[in-house]
Amino acid sequence: MSLTNLIGVSMLKKLFILAAILSLTSCGGKQKPSTTEQDNFKIEDEALKDPAKQDSYQTVDNEQQANALNAETLAAEQEVEVQDRVFFGYDSSEISDEAQKILDVQASWLKSDSNIKITIEGHCDEKGTREYNIALGEKRANATKRYLVKHGVESSRIKVVSYGKERPAYFGSDEAVISKNRRSVTVVN
Repeated sequence: MSLTNLIGVSMLKKLFILAAILSLTSCGGKQKPSTTEQDNFKIEDEALKDPAKQDSYQTVDNEQQANALNAETLAAEQEVEVQDRVFFGYDSSEISDEAQKILDVQASWLKSDSNIKITIEGHCDEKGTREYNIALGEKRANATKRYLVKHGVESSRIKVVSYGKERPAYFGSDEAVISKNRRSVTVVN
């Protein structure tokens, strides 16, 4: 009795197809890289040979250089975002708890580099007269300056200016919008 008689012609065809697929996908030996993979290896090898193309690669020659690079990486990871503005309540120049946290970070940053000079801008919402808001903006800017000076920043590095209601950051009549205009902004000179 033949194999064809035992399992049938259609089943035999399926077995041959399965065997062909298995032989093509088997991991029986090391496969040669495709043309695209070979091209990628050539490109990488050329980049290693050409100093102009090595900008994306960094090598370390000794332990001291490795420690310096690690310190730079650690410093970059520990960078803190320094916010440039603090907000005030209606008709107030009092530094809030939230503002103190922002100003503490500003003070630390400013103390880290004594060459940085700043201007603190005082701003107000649209309520009140121009003259009143200029005076209130100045109070806000000076309150911010006093806080920074109290926390170790030299007074000579800080200028103060008041814009009152002349430079709103946001426009509208909603209280949530207007309240964002009651602020002091720290600008690096």
